[in-house]
Amino acid sequence: MFASLRIYRAAALMAAAAAAVLVCGLVRSFSADRAAAEGDGTDLPIIMYHSVVKGESQSGEYVLSAAELEADLEYITQSGYTPVFCTEVADHVKNGTPLPEKPIVLTFDDGCYNNFYYVLTLLEKYKCKGVFCLVGEWCTAAAEEASPNPAYSTMDIENARTMALSGWCELACHSWDMHALGERRGVSQMAGESDEDYCRALRNDTHKALKILEKALPKGEEPVTYAYPYGMRSELTEEIVRQFGFEVTLSCEERVNRVAVGDESSLSFMGRFNRPAGISSADFFKDILK
Repeated sequence: MFASLRIYRAAALMAAAAAAVLVCGLVRSFSADRAAAEGDGTDLPIIMYHSVVKGESQSGEYVLSAAELEADLEYITQSGYTPVFCTEVADHVKNGTPLPEKPIVLTFDDGCYNNFYYVLTLLEKYKCKGVFCLVGEWCTAAAEEASPNPAYSTMDIENARTMALSGWCELACHSWDMHALGERRGVSQMAGESDEDYCRALRNDTHKALKILEKALPKGEEPVTYAYPYGMRSELTEEIVRQFGFEVTLSCEERVNRVAVGDESSLSFMGRFNRPAGISSADFFKDILK
């Protein structure tokens, strides 16, 4: 999801009346204030992975080896943490559905083919759940690859569907085609771009992204999570994204989240820790899992 990974991937593809609303708002505000006053809430670390390759020779800041990921999953589970889906987090905040004692969310950005090739098997082995944030246009282009390579290719919609049907993977939106650092940086508003034009552009992009995700999701399911490319957004972004039904939005700010029943604001611009290669699981998680 960062510039270096964008270049890396590109080389592979080439090719409710007003009263009711007021009452709901007051209830949510009261719940959130009470939660803060009483110290309620649950710490929720979110980890941000990207590409996962076979060996360490290609690993780096946004590329992890499969062995390092497996070590992470073993460390997480042995530390008593339970990986959950973002839908479970949203259900907890909105409806009070209980979360495990120590929840954690594992996200995988960009829809790398190696997430399908290596990660799915590891999640099944350790009974861990993962959230996979897909860039719609990249998945569409990937369908044209005759022989995808785990080292650099992007998964196609059939790969994503297989993952969603496994029960261990949840799909999320990472835009249709706004994962770039050009005149527009991620999904943020361009300099000089009118609010009207910006809203139109983001709505069109999000609509297309949802259409492609519908092809991969099991019948009746809808994505609830939007991961902002590069963590970038503008003042209008959150409002527009939520108009499409997204309940959780993810950033790239490195911080542990605090979620509480009734505090829906805790689901916005949630923090995530990028997981680089070359550091042990114990060292990486020592200041995150407490």
